[in-house]
Amino acid sequence: MTSTHPTDRPQVSLVIPIRNEAGNIGSLINEIRTSLDTAGFSWEILVINDGSTDGSVDEVESLSGNTSRIHLIHLTDGRGKSAALSRGFARVRGESVVMLDGDGQDDPSEIPKMLTRLGMAPDGQKAPPAEAELVNGWKTPRLDPWHKTMPSRVFNLLVSWLTNVSLHDHNCGLKAMRREVAQQLPLATGMHRFIPVLAASFGNRIVEQPVHHRPRTQGVSKYGVGRFFRGLFDLGSVWIKLQTGQLSTANHKDSLVDSTAHLRKFMYGILALVACSSVLGRIATVTTVDRLALEKRLVQEAIERRTTGSASQLTPAKELALRQELSSRIRREKGLFRPFLSANDRSRWLTIRSLAERGTFAIEDLAAEPGWDTIDAVVHPDKNGKLHLYSSKPPLLSLLLAGPYWLLVQATGWTLGDHPFLLGRFMLVLYGLVPLGIIILASCGCIELTGTTDRGKIWSAATIAFGTLLTTFAVALTNHSFAAACTAASLYCVLVVTKKARRSWSLFAAAGLTAGLAAAFDLPALAWTAAVVGILATFDWRQTACATLPAVLAVLIAALGSNILAHGSAWPPYAFRAAPTPSEIASKSTEGQVSENQWNPENWYDYRFTMPNGRVIESYWRSPGGIDRGEASITRYAFHATIGHHGIFSLTPVWLLVLPGLILMLQRPGHGWQILSMAIITVSITVILFYLTRQPLDRNYGGSTSGFRWVFWLAPIWITALTPAADRLAASRTGYSVLLILLGLSVLSVAAPTWNPWTHPWIYQWLNY
Repeated sequence: MTSTHPTDRPQVSLVIPIRNEAGNIGSLINEIRTSLDTAGFSWEILVINDGSTDGSVDEVESLSGNTSRIHLIHLTDGRGKSAALSRGFARVRGESVVMLDGDGQDDPSEIPKMLTRLGMAPDGQKAPPAEAELVNGWKTPRLDPWHKTMPSRVFNLLVSWLTNVSLHDHNCGLKAMRREVAQQLPLATGMHRFIPVLAASFGNRIVEQPVHHRPRTQGVSKYGVGRFFRGLFDLGSVWIKLQTGQLSTANHKDSLVDSTAHLRKFMYGILALVACSSVLGRIATVTTVDRLALEKRLVQEAIERRTTGSASQLTPAKELALRQELSSRIRREKGLFRPFLSANDRSRWLTIRSLAERGTFAIEDLAAEPGWDTIDAVVHPDKNGKLHLYSSKPPLLSLLLAGPYWLLVQATGWTLGDHPFLLGRFMLVLYGLVPLGIIILASCGCIELTGTTDRGKIWSAATIAFGTLLTTFAVALTNHSFAAACTAASLYCVLVVTKKARRSWSLFAAAGLTAGLAAAFDLPALAWTAAVVGILATFDWRQTACATLPAVLAVLIAALGSNILAHGSAWPPYAFRAAPTPSEIASKSTEGQVSENQWNPENWYDYRFTMPNGRVIESYWRSPGGIDRGEASITRYAFHATIGHHGIFSLTPVWLLVLPGLILMLQRPGHGWQILSMAIITVSITVILFYLTRQPLDRNYGGSTSGFRWVFWLAPIWITALTPAADRLAASRTGYSVLLILLGLSVLSVAAPTWNPWTHPWIYQWLNY
């Protein structure tokens, strides 16, 4: 294809801003004419006078009088280089635009080579394929004093790192670009330093061209130290605009779409792997104990003992009725099975029951029932000074969950004490399955907005559904599931705001409400709440202040209010806990004969309490056993909590992709990716360090649990963070294999606790048995 252009329009327009360049500008214009005429390009020159007070204007006018191709445009009061370039770009008529400084340090002989890379050729010649829409000059070697070159190198490194537009010389005065690129640049004050970045934000291709640099021979350089620091300030403004999408007019998608056959095969591999890994996990923990048969035998033996000697005096009908009555009563007393799997979740169930059935937060009446005991309890007096037993869990979640249970009690007259399986399993659908569904659906929404390939998205979706211990704990009542659901929902709101540029008030309020609830349900999630507020404020501080913050404050008020209702203090029971010293443990053990109640106003976990049935209970936490004693060595604890028997990465190795995913996310231009990735890094490090540096009593891995449960709520954030890495790996056969291996090992840990998530991880069991 030959290069053609309208006869009244030049091929290239050259824009040259000047201020006091007498002795330089005249010779530069003559060099430009010679270079372009020799190369065969038609041209026009626009000289923008930005307040010159020397003879620069006279030099230009003396040359423009002989041709209509040299134009002199005047600005008043020295408005700056960005304003000069903007005025010149608005007036150009050429197909391409070349900008260069008027000091003569840019060599015009480089211009034809730069035009060629734009896909231009002299009139009548075949045009080469275009390599880019903007060619940026790279002065090499640069012939300037060190006090100019050193700050320039630092500045270029910072610009390349923060904007992901990697160039050696962003601020080179010599650049060539298509006319439409030049005329779409938003050149506010100081933005001329970032022309390649601005062009790239609109989806234009940028290449770099080494150019000859010449020393200044006349005039005075405009460079000063203040210019460097002003550049840093402008760089901050550009970075924020890139993160908030203010510089981009459209989303440029380069998604890799696989064929249907490849997608089907990938799905088959995931399904087969998940099924096999689940079986492998069950095999790893299989045992010969049949608790169901044991329970039946115990019940039958108790019935036989109680009817021995009286069966001969009863009619068959009465004997059958007696056996049924005894069976029901003894099964309730001796039953080994309950849908309430641990003292941890029973603690919350007791508060829910007490609120709905008795209208109080005190739980001692219900905890005295067979099978309803719990070690997660505290003792303190009520407002009348009477001691009561309370759940140690923050009360807001239990207060919210008591509502549906109260409705069922009122509608049916049944209670969890009378019908633990029927009502308990139904409530677990609401309290376990519904949060899991929210986690998966909201996380898939985040994956869809983050991922770029079908394989990567599908793998990430399979991971959040099958590969995290949230699935294991879906059969238990735990705050971590609710916190994870709220985290997933808040992250989705953030991504919709930042990725889809939707700025509705309801989205900002929903983000604040769900992020606030995440912190209320899992206190360290307060770091994520702060991150959500910070990210949204960067995009729209008014909506954040008027919608997001009030929603967060509403949750805070509800949390503090529920603490006051339950315990008479704005602080949760966790705030009234201290590890007992060895001497205190010894002194408490010598008081075993004392039956009067004891409580410690400084440590609500330190108590002896008489239950309504007369049984005296003593706090388990006075002398905890096994893993609950805590890990004395913080180094050992950190090892096992990360890559050891309770390890975040050893039990769920898919999380090994989180850091690579965040690195890839940091390299994405625009739309808030860098802010989001840095927020995830900060929140993750904060939460993990918070738990690793706790007092020894709290360094217990979360107790008897199948994973380091305190970080479970981070799963939706981490699955979003690793999706870019999954996209990258899914593009190759080797990467595809790595993804399947990581998911398979993670599913093994999910499936290993076949019946109860409140058991030690399979790695811990293998190391100890």
